[in-house]
Amino acid sequence: MNKSTDPQRREAERLSAIFKGPELLEFLAGQLGVLKHQAQMLLGMCGLAITVTGFSGSNMIQAGRASAIALVVGIGLILMGALGSLHSLMSVRWVTEDLAEDLVDTAYVVILRRNTQLRRLSMAGILVACGLAAYLTSVALAAFAHHA
Repeated sequence: MNKSTDPQRREAERLSAIFKGPELLEFLAGQLGVLKHQAQMLLGMCGLAITVTGFSGSNMIQAGRASAIALVVGIGLILMGALGSLHSLMSVRWVTEDLAEDLVDTAYVVILRRNTQLRRLSMAGILVACGLAAYLTSVALAAFAHHA
């Protein structure tokens, strides 16, 4: 077996040695499925934050400039995270589209795609988390303003 220095190539070689034929393809497809589920979860969190804003956003804006700014920044970051999640969900590519004669090559290409998608979803998650933090800052500022 070829001793590659590329970590993704080494992972592909190890997986190819463990799983045979259809089992390898099923395993790789399962990993991509986990990422799709993660994107759906992030999108759900974004939708919840945007829905709540429809009910309480005016109270946060009326609470003052700092609360309004935090709200707008938070929703902006959440929307950017939602777009990243949507992009991940909409870019469907089947494992069989990358099918090569050598399953190590197939696994390698799918692993590269998985890692790219994971990085993008991680960035979307960071945007959503920062957006939620700004959003909750707006809620706290509004609460303090109304009770001051």
